[in-house]
Amino acid sequence: MRLYLHVGAPKSGTTYLQQVLEANRARLASAGVLVVGERHLDRIHAAMVVREDPRLDHLPERARTSWRRLVEQVIAWRGDSAVLSYELFAGASAEQVTTALADLAGIEVHVVITARDLGAAVPSAWQERLKFALTTPFERWKPRPESAGARAEWSWRTMDPAGVAARWGADLPPERVHVVTVPRGAADDHELWRRFAAACRIDVPGLQLDVERVNASLGLVAAELLRRVNELVREPITGNREQSRWLRDTLAHGVLVDLDREPIGLTDRQFADASSRSTEAVAALREAGYTVHGDLDDIVASRRDARTPGQASDTELLAVAVATIVRLLELVRERTLEGGAAASPQAEEGSRLSVLGKGVVRRVTAPRVDARAEDLRGRVAELEAEVARSRALHLRVAELTDVVTELLMPPRSTDGRVAARALNTYRSESL
Repeated sequence: MRLYLHVGAPKSGTTYLQQVLEANRARLASAGVLVVGERHLDRIHAAMVVREDPRLDHLPERARTSWRRLVEQVIAWRGDSAVLSYELFAGASAEQVTTALADLAGIEVHVVITARDLGAAVPSAWQERLKFALTTPFERWKPRPESAGARAEWSWRTMDPAGVAARWGADLPPERVHVVTVPRGAADDHELWRRFAAACRIDVPGLQLDVERVNASLGLVAAELLRRVNELVREPITGNREQSRWLRDTLAHGVLVDLDREPIGLTDRQFADASSRSTEAVAALREAGYTVHGDLDDIVASRRDARTPGQASDTELLAVAVATIVRLLELVRERTLEGGAAASPQAEEGSRLSVLGKGVVRRVTAPRVDARAEDLRGRVAELEAEVARSRALHLRVAELTDVVTELLMPPRSTDGRVAARALNTYRSESL
């Protein structure tokens, strides 16, 4: 049995690949390929366990046991292979990787790393940080270095494929470390999947590859507007959970992503840094002898002839801000009409969620509702199993009692008092 552990990097087509895997889960399983993890949330938590993320202390027990459960799922699989994909495994330290691979002892583990143009990775990483209240202007921002540690999720530690491969491939033969490059200017939208499928030895005809593309990038003006909003955001929108709900899911993904498509350029300093790092990465990957799917030149930093966010004018920012207000107003109206024109003032006051509109509310709350329902279903299953085991035990005890009764009190017993005492002694000592 082989496990293909897709560990990153972020913003290298990982969401698209995970969407294809999920859309084809049943077909892949019938062909002997397990998509590990019933929920994406389980994979997120598993990566946190591997990286020893302290935020786990504030999450339910199910989160803290996620990695063990995924490992058990892989071990129990009777097919030929399994694929476990989540991009933030990339940040694990060498020691954390060693521990994780030890849990998979006896399984033929292959590590898969997707990598993209490192110049394009810089504005993508900045945008992801914006969704969690970053206020640093793009022109002054740079990815944090390797030394930032396993929790630096949008840093060179996770985006540089050479460093990820060195940590995750240290104890593996080089032919079991696969580098999949994101094609530059591919002829069609599915070339990345073909390269990934080749790395994971997935040869299953008829897969659905036209999946919904999510996690789109913000345009230049929209990104700068979000940064300025972050400068004014205060309580209660603080902390990862609140920021992901309101800044990322509601404002960025729910509104801003559709208002602006202008690409973001690089400063001279950012391009020089990305160029130097990509040249070193290509050399290190070639020297290591890893299995490459695609062309390593795909990760060499390139530079668009494009503006940087600080060049957005106040007029442009005002236009996107007005469009944002209009969209939020439409969502308020949609939600208000949905509640009925005769609603009481108290009902119209509602909760904060009631003014966001049905579309945004669903995007924000559905994953949490689904996760809670899944937890409850799991607990019910555990309780039902416990009841079944208890029932079986009681039936077995009853059967044994009947047998002992027959042995101690035979039908033609001449001394019923002795047999009765023996039966009482048995019952008091065994039940």
